[in-house]
Amino acid sequence: MNLQRSRTPMRTFLLGVVVVRLATFCASTLAQTNRPSAYDPLNAFVGTWTAKRPGETTPFLVLKLHESAGKLSGTMNHFKLAVIGSGTISGNPGIGESPVAELTVRNGDLGFVWGEPPLAGDEAKFVLEGTEKAMIVVMVSETGQMKKIMADNPKASGFNPVIYVSREEGTDTDNQRQAESSPEKWEVGMLVGLINTAEAQYKFAHGVYADYATLLRSGQLKDTGGREFTVLPGNLQSETDPLPGYRLRLLVAPHGISYQLSIQQATADCGTGLFSDETGVIFEGHALDVDPRQSRCNTGQHEH
Repeated sequence: MNLQRSRTPMRTFLLGVVVVRLATFCASTLAQTNRPSAYDPLNAFVGTWTAKRPGETTPFLVLKLHESAGKLSGTMNHFKLAVIGSGTISGNPGIGESPVAELTVRNGDLGFVWGEPPLAGDEAKFVLEGTEKAMIVVMVSETGQMKKIMADNPKASGFNPVIYVSREEGTDTDNQRQAESSPEKWEVGMLVGLINTAEAQYKFAHGVYADYATLLRSGQLKDTGGREFTVLPGNLQSETDPLPGYRLRLLVAPHGISYQLSIQQATADCGTGLFSDETGVIFEGHALDVDPRQSRCNTGQHEH
């Protein structure tokens, strides 16, 4: 009887020690779990990026980018380059893949040496437009290469050295949609693409997304426009009316973790516009209370 009584306080004491230690361990583990992770800008490039011919599901271009010990490496599959329409780059997939040569990061863009003929040896840039969209721009160095490309593709009316790519699990590439865009909407689409690209580059440099005023005042829009776009839309110097006739809204979430972008016609009875976010995917739509068949803003384009 006395033996049992003498053990009870000891058991209680030992149980209390275990509870305290478990509580301390859990608190320490929780603190480590809740500790904010360091931002890694190179991670924005990592993944499998693909480009597809219009109407096809098998990509003709597959670019795989990896990060190890703070450095990027990658491979790209072989394919036969073709040019369609007004100059959109397309192609037919080949066999095998090769390492991407001379990967370097400059000002938020990823530079490398193009390995596929007839542009083999030319510099290329991988430009982020969002978390799911990007473009590859090939810097054609010789006029002879351009002449050969046009000779091999007599039905093409020009050559645009840009390939639009998507993350493997994302939506299809914008090649077909870009080729079919109406001339009247080029400024709107160009401005959406410019802002998306500027946001991706600002996030690369600062770890957060920014509102339009910050993109403008920091010089990011001007810098992105000068490096990535040959023709700039609207008046990029205006903070309140960058594209006359349209309403631009760029809403950034708290702590700059995401954003929503919309550009709509300013006409009172019109709800059509372009919409995008940090993924870089661009949508066209209209307000639910607007009948696109009756609106005088209807351009014959349907939601897709």
